[in-house]
Amino acid sequence: MEEWISLNEYMTRFHIGHKEVKRMIDNNELEYKQTEGGHYKIKVGGNSVSREIYEKEKEKRIQAETKLELLKKILGEEVITNEN
Repeated sequence: MEEWISLNEYMTRFHIGHKEVKRMIDNNELEYKQTEGGHYKIKVGGNSVSREIYEKEKEKRIQAETKLELLKKILGEEVITNEN
C-alpha cells in the first residue's frame, strides 16, 4: 500500500536522523514531494519506485557487472601467467 508520511514520521519509523533523511532526499534516494508550506512528504510502501532511482540503480548494476567481468579476465590471465 502506498503511503506518504512526513519527514518526522519517516525519521521515527526508520530510526534515521534528520541530517541523514535530508541527505537521502538531496541524493534522490527517496521519492518525496513538498507541500505548499515547504514540508516534505516521503513515499513509503507500494511497489513503485521513482524512475530516477530506478535508472541510477540500473546504471550501478551495469557498472558492477562490467567490473566483475573485467576482474574475471584479469584474474584468469594472472592464473595462466603464474602457471607458466
